[in-house]
Amino acid sequence: MTTRVMVIDDDRGIRSFLQKSLTAKGYEVEVAERGATGLQRLLAGDFSLVFLDLNMPEISGQAICSALRRQEKTRELPVVMMTAMFQTPQQMEQMKNEYGASDFLLKPFTVADLFAVVDAQIGSEEKSEDAGEEESQPVAEEQKPSPAEETPPEPAAPAESIAGSLDKMPFPLLLHTLYQRKVTGLLHIQKKAAKKVVYIKSGYPIFARSNILGECLGRMLVKEDVITQVDCDQSIENSKTSGRLQGTVLIEMGLLTPQDLHAALRRQVIEKLLTIFSWAEGQFRFVPQEDFKKNVTNIELSPSALILEGIKRYWDKKRVEDYLRPHLKDYLQQTQNPLYLFQEMGLSRRGEEVFAECLGDLTLEAILERHPLSKREVQQVLAALLIVGMVTPRTTPGLLDDDARARRKAERPIDSELRKQILEDYKRIMPADYFAALEIDHKSDSSTVRRAYYKLAKQYHPDRFLGRGLSNDMEHKVNEIFGHITQAYTVLSNPTTRSEYRDELENGPVAKVDVNQVIEAETAFQQGRALLKVRQYRDAANRLKTSIELSPEEPEYLTSYAWAVFKSAPENIGHQNQALEILLASRELNPGLEMTHLYLGYVYQALGKERQAEKSFEMAVQANPDCTEALRELRLINLRREQPEASKGLFKKFLNKD
Repeated sequence: MTTRVMVIDDDRGIRSFLQKSLTAKGYEVEVAERGATGLQRLLAGDFSLVFLDLNMPEISGQAICSALRRQEKTRELPVVMMTAMFQTPQQMEQMKNEYGASDFLLKPFTVADLFAVVDAQIGSEEKSEDAGEEESQPVAEEQKPSPAEETPPEPAAPAESIAGSLDKMPFPLLLHTLYQRKVTGLLHIQKKAAKKVVYIKSGYPIFARSNILGECLGRMLVKEDVITQVDCDQSIENSKTSGRLQGTVLIEMGLLTPQDLHAALRRQVIEKLLTIFSWAEGQFRFVPQEDFKKNVTNIELSPSALILEGIKRYWDKKRVEDYLRPHLKDYLQQTQNPLYLFQEMGLSRRGEEVFAECLGDLTLEAILERHPLSKREVQQVLAALLIVGMVTPRTTPGLLDDDARARRKAERPIDSELRKQILEDYKRIMPADYFAALEIDHKSDSSTVRRAYYKLAKQYHPDRFLGRGLSNDMEHKVNEIFGHITQAYTVLSNPTTRSEYRDELENGPVAKVDVNQVIEAETAFQQGRALLKVRQYRDAANRLKTSIELSPEEPEYLTSYAWAVFKSAPENIGHQNQALEILLASRELNPGLEMTHLYLGYVYQALGKERQAEKSFEMAVQANPDCTEALRELRLINLRREQPEASKGLFKKFLNKD
């Protein structure tokens, strides 16, 4: 059964991005640009996950989330809040407690960020399509996709082999140990029935095998939409018949180039290695071996880069903090050993900044305090730096050289002028509207907004003021300023929301929608629809009238109410005209609603307006080619149209006979 996901965001670009990304992974996605519409659909339908924008004009994301938590049907529904305003962990925790948010996506976010959240909340749609225990069971002989995926036999361990358990030596530490020793051989790792073999050459992982069905090359390529499942099955059959590797067969089938295969094998090896980081338990044994099988593709990977990525993807907050806790009071210093210092870890800009701060005079705890808004990322980086030996812990502070002393001095200057500037800007920015806060006029375009925001954000990002001697009150003011200008950018960078905000400033605020009213309207609508199904038209009209009184802009409500009015007295000209008027209003609001056109056709027929009825039935079919009721009515209209022509033709024949 396909998993249904709802996206509620007034930003068209975000809606489109999420819909395309999630649909490509097999999810059924519905989108809503208005909070009221999205809430109504969530209450009426069955969804597994909802992505909800924090700031929307009618109903805030917080109000919608709170409303969902009050309803029995949606109380446990995972709700991911999306926002462009940077939120601290404390703020996120507060929103979880106050509004019931399940998780957060900070805009702008990547596809990887998106599916990390999806997997955390509901798991992978693609995994759910496989047999439930496949990934934890060994592959049966007839299931093996190709010789490249076979787990080689485990040779007897010589005396110098390394063995142990992952709960005593976690996989990242094991990888670094093998790198330290510059060993060559096979690393066998097993967790219950799942087995993996990592090929190590001079301390570098170069290949990996696995008996987990979901990690075979063909499955991975199907998941990435590189080949189809039919192609995969055919390549497996050809591989079994010919004895050639599945990758070779895929090249022969014209589905991959050699370059494609090499890139795919690299991705496959990386994924096989990274998933081991999630194994908190299991057994390992390294067996020295100089000669590998000839069919092994040598893909040399940086252990330090793998370790950082594995920690980021598979170590949760507790696991990272548990590793760092013994070192909180240690002073961190970059190692002097070039073997470790110059490893290619692939640090981000933030990671490079953190690494540069490890000069020996700051404790791990002090470095974390310098990055309150990115604490999780900094913890991950520090854990990786310590594991791979690029940074070493010391119990006493180190001596700084001249360059390091100059840098530290530049980080700490604080004077009364800075405090005065913060107070002046606080008094100017906080009471100001968004245009005035960014110091731009109402006619500014998106690029002007962006430049103005970047200028102020660079000046007032809270990280800039760490270690500069500000009081708690002044730090709070800095955070408020940054939050206000970020919110201003969120609204003004989008042309639609910028125009709406400008209209609100000039013409007064737009009326907010009462979330309880939305719920009451949806409840009345659902009750009315149920009464329609059992043909209790008068009672249905009463309930549906309540729904449109509470929410007069919802086309579905109007259409259903009009139909109930018409069906309660289909021969009454007054009811016919009233239904027609309401249906025309609904059509204006949503021309793509098939039922509106269908019901209009029936009402026009009752009024004797056959031409308008035919047009309405045609519009219903355009809105939904499978609208059987409209198709049936069009066939009947054609039969009625042809009947007089047939009679006229017979009469002419009779006359001609004489």
